[in-house]
Amino acid sequence: MKNRTRYRLFAACVPGLEDILLMELERLGIDGRKTVGGVEFSGDLLTLYTTNLWLRTATRILARVGSFPLSSLREARKRFSMYPWEIYLGKAGNVRIRASCHGSRIYHSGALAQRLAEAVADRVGRQVGLVKERAGRDCPLIFARLVNDHCVVSIDTSQEHLHRRGFKKYSVRAPLRENLAAAMLISSGYDGSRPIVDPFCGSGTIVFEAAMIACRIPPGLKRSFAFMQWTTFDRSLWNEVVGRSEAFFKKPAFSIIGIDRDESAVQSAIANAETGGLSDFVSLSQGDFASTLLRAPSIPGIVVTNPPYGKRLKENNGLLEFYGQFGQIFRQGLKGWDITLILPRQAPMLKRSLKLGLRRITTFSNGGLPVALLSSVRKEG
Repeated sequence: MKNRTRYRLFAACVPGLEDILLMELERLGIDGRKTVGGVEFSGDLLTLYTTNLWLRTATRILARVGSFPLSSLREARKRFSMYPWEIYLGKAGNVRIRASCHGSRIYHSGALAQRLAEAVADRVGRQVGLVKERAGRDCPLIFARLVNDHCVVSIDTSQEHLHRRGFKKYSVRAPLRENLAAAMLISSGYDGSRPIVDPFCGSGTIVFEAAMIACRIPPGLKRSFAFMQWTTFDRSLWNEVVGRSEAFFKKPAFSIIGIDRDESAVQSAIANAETGGLSDFVSLSQGDFASTLLRAPSIPGIVVTNPPYGKRLKENNGLLEFYGQFGQIFRQGLKGWDITLILPRQAPMLKRSLKLGLRRITTFSNGGLPVALLSSVRKEG
């Protein structure tokens, strides 16, 4: 019998990417409601599997388990034990719990987490250990959020953060996460219908995300998910979802080019491309940003990049000169091209040095640094 359960779901994302994530859901035919840090929506197992497989900008998908008033630790264990934890645990002997308390009579998040772990053990009828979140990445992850004496309990359906595509083995210093690279590409309107170049490609994150978009490869194709350990996991439905995605595949019609001056970074990118099966769809080479002019196709395309911007920006006049040169090369040598990039929010002088008439799309945090997503691409209408 098919599982007809409807799930209340929440796609979490980096704050600032909610509009882009909502756009992704709408393209999948899913109605959602934007909130701080993500988008709420609902659906069945097909929806749950599809969103984990296809969403490029989400960090994880949560399924709401329960929502109820809670003002005392004495009642917490009983309330938590009412929910069907046996579905989500499978044979797991440990759980991870991320608990938080705000404006409530219960203020000790550790005590709340302990009551929840005890309640899970009560429900499944066996001992269940509570382990630290980073120490047990294969263990089910439960969220308990208590705000103004109201508790919302959720189960993680994704396991590893969704930005982990499952094939990138080599990285460089200060790498850009895949979900942030995808947000840059989606916001730029990139869909594979024009050439694309990243002149500061590092280990290839933007290039690979562009290749997967152009080829219509789902970002979750090469990884596993927490819902695969649930007792309700429907292997045949999952195979159907994956098989359907394979029918969308197509080879890129235009060049996808990555360039970096650091030879070791380029070698890492090449190795990642091979691991991910993307070598045939991308071109990776060593060179400075001026090399873009020599290697860029004659057909106008788009530059999407995360350029170097240093730590002590106000004291680095050389960086301003670098950006000035980059902007000049782009204006004179890549006429008809568009550009999308991120820059530190506290460094407006870098944007001015480029002289590219960039507009701000959104802001978010990249590795703890507040950045602005900027683009020369103009929305139609």
